Amino acid sequence: MACRPHSFGMFIRNQRIAAGLSLREVARGMGITAVYLGEVERGVRGPFVRERWMDLVRLIPGVTLDALERQANLSGGVKIDLSDAPPEYQDLGLALARRIERRDLEPTEVTSLLRILRGDA
Repeated sequence: MACRPHSFGMFIRNQRIAAGLSLREVARGMGITAVYLGEVERGVRGPFVRERWMDLVRLIPGVTLDALERQANLSGGVKIDLSDAPPEYQDLGLALARRIERRDLEPTEVTSLLRILRGDA
């Protein structure tokens, strides 16, 4: 069965490799098996529980709690139920999702949209 790597696991793997650390070194430092860490990295298992995150911060240079939070949130995907929303909200949600999926927004458009959606505008 093929697994689709989770954002969290891919992030851990990329940071670990960039730091020149082996799977076994990090697993040993966390007190877990290399198999378990490998399964998290490949997306076979979901993100570590938050109580283990400080181990990752301590062991892998460049890993922060904020980055782990972001990656954990992305790992589950984003789902939104627009079925009860007014039509203009449905149109907005679908149009934005399509543009994000295509990744065809200009950086200035992304900045403007974020300002509006965060209430900074």
